[in-house]
Amino acid sequence: MRSKLLAILLWCSLAAGNVYANGNKATIDCTIYGNRASGLFLYELKDGTTVSLGFKRPDVNGNCNFEVDVKEGIFFFKKAGGKGHEFKYTIYLKAGEHKKVSFYMEKSSVDYDSCVIENENTESKFLQEWLNAKNEYSHSVATKLDIGRSKYAQFEKFAISFLASHKTNNTYFNIWLNDKISIDLKYLKAGNYFGLGRLNANYDSTANAQPFYKPLLDKNIVNDVRLLRSEHGMELLDYVFGYRKFIEVKNQEKVLENYFSPENAAKINNGSVKVAFLLHKMPGVKEFEHFVKYVEPYKDIFTTVAQKEAYQKLYNDLTPFAVGKAGYNFELKDVNEKTHTLNGFKGKVVVIDVWAMWCAPCLAEKPIMEKIAEGYKNRNDIAFIGMSVDGYSKKDAWKGFVKKHAFTSIELLSQFDESLFKFYKISVIPRFLIFDREGKIVTVDAPRPSDPRFKKIVDAALAVK
Repeated sequence: MRSKLLAILLWCSLAAGNVYANGNKATIDCTIYGNRASGLFLYELKDGTTVSLGFKRPDVNGNCNFEVDVKEGIFFFKKAGGKGHEFKYTIYLKAGEHKKVSFYMEKSSVDYDSCVIENENTESKFLQEWLNAKNEYSHSVATKLDIGRSKYAQFEKFAISFLASHKTNNTYFNIWLNDKISIDLKYLKAGNYFGLGRLNANYDSTANAQPFYKPLLDKNIVNDVRLLRSEHGMELLDYVFGYRKFIEVKNQEKVLENYFSPENAAKINNGSVKVAFLLHKMPGVKEFEHFVKYVEPYKDIFTTVAQKEAYQKLYNDLTPFAVGKAGYNFELKDVNEKTHTLNGFKGKVVVIDVWAMWCAPCLAEKPIMEKIAEGYKNRNDIAFIGMSVDGYSKKDAWKGFVKKHAFTSIELLSQFDESLFKFYKISVIPRFLIFDREGKIVTVDAPRPSDPRFKKIVDAALAVK
């Protein structure tokens, strides 16, 4: 009875984010055999997702090491530039442990071919077995929606059998493993709706599929504290909210738009899950107004030092992006080597399209933007600017590209890591920004031109005298 009570207390401590409070250390000495050109990343399972602890480059002998703060927890290894997004290798670490891990890789391989943990603990062994089985199942059903449904019941039976046969003397771990597998199964079910891929992929929306996904409508899923015990916890929330949004609106664009927003936090009642979800979504918040609307109302649930720091950093980062703030005064050259600045367009509404020659979604929006700009050709109070981030080394190719496509907007060239791109922390393109006649921000993350809202924002900016 006492051991069960201790396990429950430890579980509650993890959910509250305090499991690392004592700063206990564990060390991993790694040796890479074969191709040693790339670094080795270490990730920690924390609050329903994985957090990178950085990467180490092996020395000439293939050696590198990590020191981590942990009581007990799950970690993952990943080769820098490795194939795929899922993890292949995992380890369970306890305070005070010193583990030696070897990675083997052929010269022609793009990822590690195998991983061996010296004196591997039982927890690591069981986790690796589950990870292998889960990855094998995911690969067999990814993008095969009907197969995913038919194979799921079989895999669910395997998971039940796996749990029954994989018990350790570590009560805390046993509870964690049960919780993790429960969430992993829900993740695989919800993920199958999107082919275990992006939320703008094909949907498994046939009528005969709906009974399979009906459990995802259970409101308890998004409040389940066990979400914090799987690296797929936050992904599961994304899939569940995405599924529910599609059921509601039957529109892919709306589902994708909802995916990047933290607005779903309002639907989560559990405080630990809510703050984990917000921290998961906050990197995607690009507008100060969205921060005020979706994050600021929950300021009081950011209670740990790390959570408060993350909240304050985002607030500080986004404050310069608030509506009405002076826009960043870029200074870039066009195809004729003429220099343009934002201040040089005072008196005009400025619409900026950040794009690149290699970006397919960017090029899909270009003709739409050109058509919109054509509708304002008789006005002298608006300027449309294309800002390529292909970089100066591609200047000649960029000039030829612009000429070949006969773009009518002012086209400027920038590096991907400087100027407006750097100032507004742009990580995904295309990106659209709009500034008013005084060079002040209207929005630094406008909808795409293909979205009817885009033109409405432009018209509203022009209506302000």
